[in-house]
This record gives sequence, structure tokens and C-alpha cells, in this order.
Amino acid sequence: MTAATTRDAAPAPADVVIYGATLAGIMAALRLRLRGLRSVILEPTGHVGGIVAGGLVKTDTPNVPEALAGLTRSRFFGGIGAAYGLAEPCYRFEPKVAARVAADLLAEAGATVLTHHRLHGPADVEVAGRRIRAVRTALGWQRARFFVDASYEGDLMAAAGVPYTVGREPRARYDEPLAGFQPVIAFRRHGFRPNTAYPVGVDPKLPPGEGDEKTQAYNFRGVLSVNPDRLPFPKPDGYDPVRYAALGQLLRQRGVAGLSSIVTETALLPGGKYQTNQALFIGFDLPGASWDYPDGSWARRDEIIAEQVAWHQGMLYWLANDPSLPETFRADTRTFGLPPDEFVDSPHGQGFPHALYVREGRRLRGAYVLTQHDLRKPGNTKPTAVCCWKYGMDSHIVQYYPEGDDTIVGEGTLSGTEHNPPVDLYQIPAEVLFPARGGVENIAVPLCFSASHVGYSSPRMEPTYGMLGEAAGELAAQAIATGRSVQDYDHAALAEAIRAHGGVLTLPGLE
Repeated sequence: MTAATTRDAAPAPADVVIYGATLAGIMAALRLRLRGLRSVILEPTGHVGGIVAGGLVKTDTPNVPEALAGLTRSRFFGGIGAAYGLAEPCYRFEPKVAARVAADLLAEAGATVLTHHRLHGPADVEVAGRRIRAVRTALGWQRARFFVDASYEGDLMAAAGVPYTVGREPRARYDEPLAGFQPVIAFRRHGFRPNTAYPVGVDPKLPPGEGDEKTQAYNFRGVLSVNPDRLPFPKPDGYDPVRYAALGQLLRQRGVAGLSSIVTETALLPGGKYQTNQALFIGFDLPGASWDYPDGSWARRDEIIAEQVAWHQGMLYWLANDPSLPETFRADTRTFGLPPDEFVDSPHGQGFPHALYVREGRRLRGAYVLTQHDLRKPGNTKPTAVCCWKYGMDSHIVQYYPEGDDTIVGEGTLSGTEHNPPVDLYQIPAEVLFPARGGVENIAVPLCFSASHVGYSSPRMEPTYGMLGEAAGELAAQAIATGRSVQDYDHAALAEAIRAHGGVLTLPGLE
């Protein structure tokens, strides 16, 4: 799918405009097709499938497998399984396979997909009263009866004037013990001299529990190859080995023997490939670089993306070539390279992911706010559930700062260990998907849904986004059929529609 070119004629009206060809957007479009409705998808990048086609190919699945359901399970992950000749859904896969499945589902949905269509602010969205009427595209104003913001950034909802939040709420706002700045349960790693090297920031000097506008670290979820045709790790422009001094200290402290000790725990993917993630205390994440991203202009976001690319590519080059590392370490690292058959048209170079992993952008302030209390309360049922979920509260480090003479603090995780705090099985209500009554009446937000930072930390996974995207599509179809606002939806009808294609709204332990 290629970017559209400008023409004079305005596009024909659609039933629904979806902003973001992410898994959430794809599932919304598929549900709409099943209701006989036409969707237009505006994708801000040059690729479809979101991060699952852009590098995140080791899927975090729920602790209760039955919670992953609906078309998300059967058609997307099931489609990936079928591509490998498997009878069951597949949750570890190659990006190129996820991209093919995403494109196939969009074609099945009959969606018109326009790539490289970024929204820049309120001037790109027409709102009349409490309803969005149109969004600006390179083809002209695209009108629709309903809108779904399925982007990682939440640009459509923000431009339409929908209330949202960024960063971490203070503990007192929702009485969440894990909310806000958490220095007591932060990681502390000793033996760093100096302990102020990049990417270590400054001590925030906030009282515990104080809120801030900082987001958890983003990264690129790289895919590495051990095949003979692998590409050597490139030396990025502006490469500076000094940036990796703290990482070097950490590798020596922990006796890490090579890159294989860092990435093989992520498990071999089909095709002789491995998945990268944060890995070590200092690793592929870049805490601090993400803070400006959610509310930033696209120019600022592109700067952040470039910084993340330089950090990730520079780290791989450093691990393979820096003379401060033992030759055995460097030789081990050089057994890996970039896969030439993945990300072939990435703007960051062949074999390198085209999508930054935005773990948390804006969050809707909706009709219901999911909080820590919804995650840790046995039998916490919701009368308007649209899906179930159970996965530990997963927030990556928000910031590094020095403490004393030789300690680096990694603050922002919710446990202070390498393990996520557990949660109970819970239901997600429909009310997290749309604004409160009195707000915009024809929008659903399945990815930047309504939750506190802590509440978002558990369900912020691609399978959940997919299932919420399905619910968003059904909400849109119902609102169009009835002519009512999304806030006046009929949950009994919504539940029936979700279940019609395999959705699961309750499980044992929630009755």
C-alpha cells in the first residue's frame, strides 16, 4: 500500500474513519465490514500493522489464555499461525508474516487505506457541536459518521478536543499506591563511576507519589538474524562510543559474555531470528527520550525517533566492534546481524524496524477510568464488559538518575524487581473507549483508552488493543444504526455482537 497523491476532488464520504492501521484499527475495520459498513483508514506512517508488523513479534499473551479471544485471536494471530502451516494461533513470528496478514485482513475488510497521512492538530479536524464531521487528508476533507482513533499517539482525539492525560498521575488522584514518582521501589545498581554518563539524567527531587508528565521508556523491538545472509550492524551517523560507557561498566559487572547472552532468552523465532527488548538494566530502552513524544509535533517526534535509532544502532555496532570489549564478546556479537528479508523499505535502513515501540502515549479521560483498583481485586466484574484480561503491571523504567557517588537509580517500574506486580483476572468496560457524557459523541478510542498510568500498565498489550478495536468497531456500527451518541449505546446488543465472532466477556472466577 502506497501513499496517496493529492487530487482536486474530495473523497467520497465513508461510514467510519479510522486513524491508525494498527492491530486495533484493523480489527475495528474487520468488524465494520461484517456489519456492512465502509471504512477509510488514515495511517500516519508508510506501513500497516502497527508495531506487530514493525518489530514486536514476541507477543505478550494473558496469564489466562482464554482471555485472548474474538477475531483478534482467530483471524490475526490465527492467520499468522496458518501462514506457518499451524492449526493454532501463533504468538512468535516474523515481522514480514505479520505485515502480510495485516494487509490481507485490511483487504478483506474492504478498507481504503491511505498511508503517510498525519494529523497535526485541531486545524485538521472539523468538529460541529459534539460531533466530528471530517478530517483533513491529502485528498481533501474525509467525511464520516463515526471516527475511531486507533493510533499510538491519540492525535485524532486530541485534535477533536477530547480530554486526555499524559504521564503519571499523583498517588492521591485515584488513591493508587503505585502511582506517581516511586523512588522507594526503584532499581538501584551500584559500582558505576562516573554515574552520570548518558543516558543518566538528573535527580527529579520529587516527593514520593508526586505526579509528572513523564512516560515509560520506548525502544525499537529489533529482529536479529543468525543466517549466513545477515547484514552487519551499520555504524550510524554521529556514532559516539562514549555514550555506551555505563553499559560497558554493567557488562563487566555482570560478566556478560556476548550478545547471545542478552537476546537468546527472547527465544528463537522462525527463520533463525531473535527478538530484542530492553534486556539489561541499561539496554535498548532509552528512558527520558520519550517524554516529549505524546504531545510533541511530528517534527519533534521525528527527532525523538532519530535519537532512538541512533541509540539502538549505535549499541549494536558498539557491541560488535568496540575495542574495550573482549574479542570473544565482539566475535559472539558478530554471529548476529540484521535480517535482509525484514523491513526491506524501512526509513532507518534495510533490516532495521520501521516502527518505534510507543509503549504509552496519550490516554483518554473517558466515561470510566481504569485504575490500579480494577487490576487487583478478585472477582472485580463490570456490568458493561467488552473483554477480559490478566497480565502483570508492566511499566518500563521512566528515568535514570544518580544517587551518591556510584549508584544509578532506574525509577518507574512498579515492583523494583525484574518481575511485574501480579494482577487478578479482570474485565474491561466499554466506558473506557469513549468520552464522558457531554463530550464528543461519535468517537471510540481503543488504543489510547481511558486509564491511569498504573491502570494502563497491564492491558497495554497488542492483543488487548485488538479486542478493544473490535469493540470500537461494534460501537461505531451500533451508533450509526441507531443514530444515537456512543454514550447511549446498548450494552446487551454490543455484547451479543462481540460474542457473535468469538469474543469472551466473562471467564470462571468473574461470575
